[in-house]
Amino acid sequence: LLQIRLGNWPIYSFLLALGQVLSANSYQIVLLTGSTTQTANKLYLIASVYLGTSIFWWILFRRFAALYTLTLPFLLYGLGFLLLGISPFIPLHGGRGAVQVVATCLYAAASSTGSLYFAVNFGDEGGAPINIWLFRACIIQGIQQLYTVGLWYWGSVIAGAQTGDGSLNNKTIADSHVPVVLVIAVPIALILWAVGLALFFGLPDYYRQAPGYIPSFYTSLMRRNIVPWFFLTVVVQNYWLSAPYGRNWQFLFASKYVPGWSAVLLAVGFFVGVWALLLVTFSRFSVTHPWLVPMFSLGLGAPRWAQMLWGTSGIGLYLPWLGHNAIASALVSRALWLWLGVLDTIQGVGIGMVLLLTLTRQHVAAALVGAQILGSVATILARATAPDKIGPGDVFPDFSEGIMPGASRAWFWVALGMQLVLPFGYFKFFRKEQVSKP
Repeated sequence: LLQIRLGNWPIYSFLLALGQVLSANSYQIVLLTGSTTQTANKLYLIASVYLGTSIFWWILFRRFAALYTLTLPFLLYGLGFLLLGISPFIPLHGGRGAVQVVATCLYAAASSTGSLYFAVNFGDEGGAPINIWLFRACIIQGIQQLYTVGLWYWGSVIAGAQTGDGSLNNKTIADSHVPVVLVIAVPIALILWAVGLALFFGLPDYYRQAPGYIPSFYTSLMRRNIVPWFFLTVVVQNYWLSAPYGRNWQFLFASKYVPGWSAVLLAVGFFVGVWALLLVTFSRFSVTHPWLVPMFSLGLGAPRWAQMLWGTSGIGLYLPWLGHNAIASALVSRALWLWLGVLDTIQGVGIGMVLLLTLTRQHVAAALVGAQILGSVATILARATAPDKIGPGDVFPDFSEGIMPGASRAWFWVALGMQLVLPFGYFKFFRKEQVSKP
């Protein structure tokens, strides 16, 4: 039943894509409770769980049929949402926080399979044209961004409604005593369990076969220059850019001149309208030029760094060149922030296409899991040692007072320089190692 096609997508591929979408960020589930901040100890715990379970899922993936790696995470996702749903019934000082931490860890454990969903989806098709892969990757990435926007919007709404004691404001349905988060989280848990069962019983035979032995698997992986460079990219970006992640997303909903729903509509316009236009354009040209998206995306430089600079350094707080119109300033500033987010997503898709064009499916999975492990370590180190570990600091200095006070900070140039060097390695290695050359 799951192999019935809707267009050129089998039904099972939609469910596997859901697993990839849910893995957008291992911390985002707690946004449902209104928590938009994260302590150092909680980050260390979540990153450690993410690291450990990445290793666990990889061992399971290499030893047993992919069926188990693709279905068990939905059990953990469901448990995480279930615990989150019942947490309002637990006293605030009687263990509610601990339950929410356990829910977050379960979500983190499940989300560490995100790279495997990407690597093995559509696995029974064999070799598909590059434009088909690109089309699918762009659709999934766009939905993932909308999911992230929705969670941050919900978190900002609940955080704004919190009472002084930090509770969920006893938010209930109408005049009943049923918490809103229960009504949202428990049905989601049931749906996720149903998806897991459907995949377990309905995935095609390709996912029910134990993987074969591949001689010199890890040696051959590291011989491809693109893989160590990809690992370096992940470490550099996680070290410099992971700590301000939450503050950067809060920028979208931080203006009193732009209601939260307006920011959501603006985000939908970019990640649906603009994204669809780019999707059609790239898919058309990738039929004859599969290198186009990777080269274009790498040529963008460092859009994620630019987005964080705009959102955390004060540059985007007020735009006087718009005629001192506060509403226009807030809207244009957030539109530019979203545009940089679109460019960052394009770059993510482009790097994914680089891996798909230079590595086999199994090697892509190994590279992505290795990146998750190294990224977790870099995130922990960043929270402990990075110059921007507790705020933008000198990495994203305050430019609202002028250019020179910020430009005089050494860490600003160090971080920027390391971000701008990364694309050149891909330019050097991609063409040389491309499997399917035009």
